Amino acid sequence: MSLAIRLLLAFGLLAVLSTASIGLLVRQAWRQSESDRFAAKVDGARQGIQMELAWEQSSARNILRPVCDHAAFVDQTLIDLQAGRLDSGRRLALARLVPEEMKALQLDELVLVTGTGEVLGSGHDASRIGTVDDALAAQLAREDAAFETLRAPSRDAKGGKAIPPALMARCVRRQAGVSVGLFGARYTSSILDRVGKAYGVRLAVSGTPEATPLPGEQAVEIVVDPRSNLRLVAAASTRGLDDALARLDSVVLFAGGITLLAAILTAIVLARSMARPIAQLAAEVREVASGEPRPVAVRGTREMRQLARAFNTTLHDLAVLRKRHAAMERIAAWREVARRVAHEIKNPLTPIRSSVETLRRLRARDDPQFDDYFEQATKGVLEDVHRIATIASDFARFARLPAPKPAPFDVVEAVRGVAASHADPAIRIDVVASPCPALRADRDQIVQVLTNLLQNAMDAVRGEPSPAPRIELLVEPCRGDLLRIAVTDNGPGIPDDLAARLFEPYVTTKAHGTGLGLSIVQRIVVEHGGEISFVRPPKRGASFVVLLPLVGPPPSSVPAELPEPRG
Repeated sequence: MSLAIRLLLAFGLLAVLSTASIGLLVRQAWRQSESDRFAAKVDGARQGIQMELAWEQSSARNILRPVCDHAAFVDQTLIDLQAGRLDSGRRLALARLVPEEMKALQLDELVLVTGTGEVLGSGHDASRIGTVDDALAAQLAREDAAFETLRAPSRDAKGGKAIPPALMARCVRRQAGVSVGLFGARYTSSILDRVGKAYGVRLAVSGTPEATPLPGEQAVEIVVDPRSNLRLVAAASTRGLDDALARLDSVVLFAGGITLLAAILTAIVLARSMARPIAQLAAEVREVASGEPRPVAVRGTREMRQLARAFNTTLHDLAVLRKRHAAMERIAAWREVARRVAHEIKNPLTPIRSSVETLRRLRARDDPQFDDYFEQATKGVLEDVHRIATIASDFARFARLPAPKPAPFDVVEAVRGVAASHADPAIRIDVVASPCPALRADRDQIVQVLTNLLQNAMDAVRGEPSPAPRIELLVEPCRGDLLRIAVTDNGPGIPDDLAARLFEPYVTTKAHGTGLGLSIVQRIVVEHGGEISFVRPPKRGASFVVLLPLVGPPPSSVPAELPEPRG
């Protein structure tokens, strides 16, 4: 089977399966999302109804209690009951007063009842006035909380009239053996409408005609208050979901056809464009493998070009790694030399210093034979001892330089800090920095590299009359994954015979110096997986360029520590 047919079958099957799978998953996710949204609406509506009912109960209770405690008509009714003078005129006045009080309190029902259950006034049903309600009398006789719970929908026992669900509250006033009570109620219909609109559902009391789901509605029953057995039906329309799913099915089918056609065309184009570049690249790779490494030609499709670039990058990285390995071998050798030199020159320091100090003590006793000669000799020996100790310390520091401990930090801030700490009125130091990402490296060692390079540049330009001493510190990203740091001065420059040996230990252009500064710099840079090089500017001076990987040093770039020499 040819590559074209294989690609055609693979791409066609992949297009059909992926489109169908995505369509089914999106359809199911959409339906589940709508179901979850409806459940959230219902739960929110249930909580909202409970909070609203609790608030309305508390409101009705708080409204009725001051009426029982302070209303004049309640006081007068108690006085009339005690005196037995509740005549027809007084009853008629109460019957007219109760509806007005019901409207003022914004209640849907209000009933004034004596302790025996006689209804003195009713704000919603005048036919109850003068009747005796034993249930209300029993409620007045209770000593529990001053408000009731929800009243479930029911039917009037006399005329079969529907009694709507309502929030019931009561208050009682007792005095001298008689009592008067007020029963108030608020219908739940307005609360249901308000909460339903807030949560995007239609709420109705279960068992009522309004609770029957309409065509295209999804309904669920919820229990608001188990004590009153009040159940509600929450309903929401599913037409929007059904229409959206139908449109989604049409879009999926259309997208499936377009995807299948695109897959067929892509398979044909890829089959024609991939075979020839792959064969050419394979031939060039075989030539590279059998001969000297050299970059392959970059051509063909984008993937082939990426493959060629990756291969060329690998060749370059291998060459850099080989160069770095050679530099690390040289550094390891010089480390061993430094250890041994430090070990050898430190041993005679103590007796030399002791001898010199002894001669100085003899001179301190005013011995006339040694006054002129030993004073000068002692001073010279001490200077030599100090010089040997300095060399030993530099070599030891070079040998014991710790392995990098990389961590991200702001390299631009570090460069500015080094420049600020070395500010000199006689030398102009410019920092040219581009926005750089965080560098993952050992901050202290990178600061040491910057300090050594800046000090060398300042030593080179110090005392130069013309042109004006100037040093530039450049920080910028390079090739996306590298950071470039350049320290350039306008000093006298580096002699040609020393340019090739600048990074070797004990090679220096200074009258006083060990020549280990650039060696330490090179070691730190190499152990961070970077490179350092000397560049001669077009006019005069010197420039040292450091390239560091932003991701930090690779594990292989940190050499193992050598054991300390014995003795």
